Parts: sequence; C-alpha cells; structure tokens
Amino acid sequence: MKKYHFLGFLLLFVSTVGMLPGTVYGQINDNDGDGVPNNVDRCPHLLEDYDPEFGNNIDGCPADFVPWYDVDYDGIQDHVDDCPTVKENYNKFQDSDGCPDISPDGGKNTADSDNDGFADFLDLCPNQPETFNGIDDKDGCPDDAFSLRDIDQDGISDNFDECPNVKETYNQFLDTDGCPDSISESVDGYTFPDTDGDGIEDRWDACIDEPENFNGELDWDGCPENSGFDSLGFIDSDYDSIPDSKDNCPFERENYNKFEDDDGCPDVVDYLITGDTDGDGIPNQVDFCPYNKETYNKFEDHDGCPDLVTDGIFTADTDGDGIVDNLDLCPTQAETFNNYQDIDGCPDKSIPTNDLDFDGIVDNFDQCPQTPETYNQFEDSDGCPDNVTEDITTYEFPDKDGDGIEDRKDRCVEQPENFNGVLDWDGCPEIEAAESSSVIDSDYDSIPDSKDNCPFERENYNKFEDGDGCPDVIDYVISGDTDGDGIPNHNDMCPYNKETFNKFQDTDGCPDLVTDGIVTADTDGDGIVDNFDSCPTQAEVYNQFQDTDGCPDKVTSTIDSDMDGIVDVIDSCPLTPEVYN
Repeated sequence: MKKYHFLGFLLLFVSTVGMLPGTVYGQINDNDGDGVPNNVDRCPHLLEDYDPEFGNNIDGCPADFVPWYDVDYDGIQDHVDDCPTVKENYNKFQDSDGCPDISPDGGKNTADSDNDGFADFLDLCPNQPETFNGIDDKDGCPDDAFSLRDIDQDGISDNFDECPNVKETYNQFLDTDGCPDSISESVDGYTFPDTDGDGIEDRWDACIDEPENFNGELDWDGCPENSGFDSLGFIDSDYDSIPDSKDNCPFERENYNKFEDDDGCPDVVDYLITGDTDGDGIPNQVDFCPYNKETYNKFEDHDGCPDLVTDGIFTADTDGDGIVDNLDLCPTQAETFNNYQDIDGCPDKSIPTNDLDFDGIVDNFDQCPQTPETYNQFEDSDGCPDNVTEDITTYEFPDKDGDGIEDRKDRCVEQPENFNGVLDWDGCPEIEAAESSSVIDSDYDSIPDSKDNCPFERENYNKFEDGDGCPDVIDYVISGDTDGDGIPNHNDMCPYNKETFNKFQDTDGCPDLVTDGIVTADTDGDGIVDNFDSCPTQAEVYNQFQDTDGCPDKVTSTIDSDMDGIVDVIDSCPLTPEVYN
C-alpha cells in the first residue's frame, strides 16, 4: 500500500512541476505567473485579476489597466511625449520631453551616465551599467543569465519576447515584439473604429454616423452624397456638398483649396492679396514657415511648415545611400560619395571649386559669382548681395476698425481705440468716469468700481488675479510659478526659464526662437543658420572639410582609404568602409 502511495505522490509531483509556468519542465512561459501564457498575455509583466465585474475578460491585464502607447519607442509614453513620432536623443538636455534636441554645449560631449561604454542615446538603461556576460551585451542593460533567456534564439530576451518559443520574423514590422508576423496582419488585433460601418475609419471619416454611399462623388470623405441632392435633401447640382441655395456657382464644384471654400465656386488664390507667400493655404500671420509650403501629411498640418513623419523605429532610406530620407535632399537618387557634398544625399560629379568672389560659395552654385554675398541672414546661400527691406513684399496685417492697432493685437477689432491716455494699447475705447452715467471706473482699468477691489488703483494685468482690479505682485512660491512667466509649474515644461511669448508654442512655458524664413538666427555668425548648424555657438572653420556642419574642425589630411566618405583621421576603421544602416 505504501508503494502505491509513493508512486501516486511522485506522479502528482511530476505533473505539478511540469505545469509550472516559466520553468524548464513546462511548455508554456508565463512571466507574471497569472495563468495567462506570454504569447496571449497583453500585459506579460502585470497580473490578470480575473475581475467578474468586467465579464472575466481574460487578456492578462488587471481590469483597471489603461494602456499607453509609445509610437517612437523612445521609452516616453505618447501621452506625455511632446514629439510622439520622433525619438528622444537622451543627451542630458530636456531628456524627459520626448523630443530630439541639441545640448547647449553644442553636442561636444556624448553623455554616458553609467560609464558602460554605451552612449546614453543608444543605451536602453542609461543609468545602469551593462553586465558583459554574453547575454544581450549590446543593449546597455545589466542582465542575469538565469532571468534573461532567449529560448527561440531570435535575439529578443524572453522577458521582452511576446512569443518566446517562436522566432521573430525581421521584416521591419513589429520587429521588437519577438513574434513572427506579416505586414498584412495585425499582431494585437486592434483596428480603428468605424462607427457607421462604411469601411472608412472614424479617424478619416467626416460623417462617422452616416455611411458613405460610394457614388463617385467625394467617396473619400465618408459622407453620403445623393445625386443632385446633399445628405439633408437639399438640391446640390454640382455635388460639392454645398446646396444650390447657398452656392454662388451651383453648376461648378468648389475646389476646396482653403480659400473661400464656402462660396461653392472653384477659385484661384491670389497670394499677394491673401498674404500667403508660399501658397499653401495658410496665411502668413499664422504660418510658421511663410516661405516654405506645408506638406499636408496629417502631421502638424496647421503650422504651415513642411515636415516628415517617421515611425521612430525604422527610418526610410528610399535610395539606399545610407542617408535617411528626412535628411536626404535627393531621397530617390543615391549619393555619389566622391568627397564633394557627400552629406546632401544627391548624386554629383567632382566639379571645380572655384570661388572668384571669395564669398565661400563655389561658382557653380553662386548666382553672382563675381560679386560676394552679403551675409545678412537673408538668402545667404544664393551668393548675391541683397537687402532684406527691398527684396520682400511687405504684408500689412488687417486693422478692421482703423485705429492703427492691428487686429491681431486689438482686443476690440470692431471698436476703435479712443486714445484718452487710459489703456491706449489694448485697442478698446475706455469711457472716463465722468462721462459715464451708469458705470464708474475711477482708475480707468476697465473694471467698474462696483466690481473693483481697488477702485483707485489700476490693475497691472500680470496674469495673476487680473479680475480683482488691484495691482498685485505674484508670490511665485505660493502660486507655483517659479520663473514668473504666468504659466504654473505643473503646466510649465521649463519652470525655471521664462516663456518668450512670441506666438510660437507659447503654452509650454519654455523660451523659444521662431525662424520665420526671413531672418534666421545665426548665433555664431558663421553663415550657417542655427537650425542647420550642429555647433550653433561655435563658428565653422571653412577649410573644405565638412564645411556645411557649422562646427570648427582642423584637418591635417583628407585621405579616405576605404572611400566611405569619412577621412582616415577620424575613421575608426580606415581600411573598412562604413556600412550606412
């Protein structure tokens, strides 16, 4: 009898051990031990709580779990990432905002906080040194041979591998999840909602509750168009979604070019009249790049600047020349590495570098090869002397009430300022106390005495209790606004540096500089504007070596033995060409 008891106990022990998750005996890995295998666990490091209130939805996550996404994979979740589609570069300068930025030291020093030999911007654990033990020695993180296994040998440790028993298929689609996948399928099964079921996702659908009827009229907008009628039953002869009763051109379709799009007529924008120099449909007064067209790629389409969206994981290099598209001036034509403008991404032939006027712009690119450029931060790359005031068409901002205060600065655009010595800068007429029979304002601060806590002292309008009518001094310690720029610390991304209030990101609390396309900052005065200057505070040394990067450099030799575009004196592998990946 004892023999049978022993055999039964042994069988129970082996069966139990064999079912334990994450052991060498079991076939199923379950890192968090919640009973949901890693390959189907949406939260492999959080316990499933099996909450009946939520219908026992077994997805491996606690019921109150709120997923956050990190599109650019820089470790900063999108909801707190100021640049959710572009990776943070971790250079010890504003590393928590999620945006790539240049350190005030000009990028001279590469940060390596944990001194493990991996620069912080490449180190997955910048504050923890790598343990060089043959396991994931290139990620910059300490690791344990017993906790970081890679059963499927796909290079992704089991702790991060959603499919630890099946190898990743490296096809540039979700290559960090550790699962085999194809671009045509979705690994997590998530699809964008389509409320009206017309096949156009709500994020693109202009009528999310009305299905598109696909009748050849504006089929992309997600709204139904009735032949000769709009969706509300009104006659619309030209199918431009503007009823004939309100359509100035009922038989000609509106062309929707952001210019008088409500009149129903196709029209051509007169950019001189509208004040839209680059013709992108965004007026100059609200266009951050008035001389460069907006790209309209559903990424910051209202700022008026051309921009490129990258997924932050794989940066496109269409022509395969090792220069990514967003830095490549010729993204579809491969660079010819011939020691001439090898960083612009464009094919070129070795050409003479004559510079007859000695202005630093070679004659082949100099529109005035015999007259030196006047470096005045205006069209400094054309090689011609120029004058800012004479070469730019002056645009006048509107002043509807004709009081001499532009509408953009006028608080009362339809009431002219009466210039009576009281708040003459705000554009609003102020009624003197003696002139008013009903509202008395003794201190002329536009707050009636009946509501003014200090009727004989004018409000100083410093964005602190501006409605009480009293001049006041902000106690920044109490108010929680350390730099005193009127933006509370909890909303201020630069709590110790004042906002510049120049109509560019004025709500972030940080000082910033707007480049309007006319006068561009060049701090070091080397002729390379700061936004293209890798060393904006150090002048370029023009010695025909990397003269376009804006950094001072000293070259004793231009020999490039391996012809990879990096001269031997700074090439760690001078006999082996760089692999631009």
